[in-house]
Amino acid sequence: FGNYDIDRVGRISKTVFDLFEQEDGFGCMTELMAMFVGICAAIVMGIVHHYALSGILKFSPQRSDGSGFRIILTFSTLLLLHVLELVTLAVFNTMVVASVLPQSFSNSPPMFQDVLYVTGISFSTLGYSSIEVVGPFRLLLMLQSLLGFMLLTWSATFLYSACQQVWQKAKDD
Repeated sequence: FGNYDIDRVGRISKTVFDLFEQEDGFGCMTELMAMFVGICAAIVMGIVHHYALSGILKFSPQRSDGSGFRIILTFSTLLLLHVLELVTLAVFNTMVVASVLPQSFSNSPPMFQDVLYVTGISFSTLGYSSIEVVGPFRLLLMLQSLLGFMLLTWSATFLYSACQQVWQKAKDD
């Protein structure tokens, strides 16, 4: 570290800072913050989803008579879990839009059902809808789209595992 040219480090820092200002540094910070908040929300939702799946596994009937009750119970519980996750994300998104990113929708201010719709479309598909979302909020929705893909495939694998156990039991009987 003794060979560092402090003046050179200062010039590089000033150049980076000047570029940051030219590229609308505050907008960039807002986008980075949206990404950070989205990642944190995704991690929290992943943890909640893990414990919900553990609870379903713990409380679902372990012995199956081959009737499919366990499959229907697991499917119904997963459906309710995903609706709860979706509504939770929509409430979170509504708070973000209302407090931090009020210009996120082209037709501001959005109503809750608009935010719920956009959140649901992002969570369950690629996020294409008739409602236009602008600014850093798009990054948050992008991460929620990734989260939705991950949680839905996790749940599908979980449901398939439950089906496989029931079907194997029916086949053995």
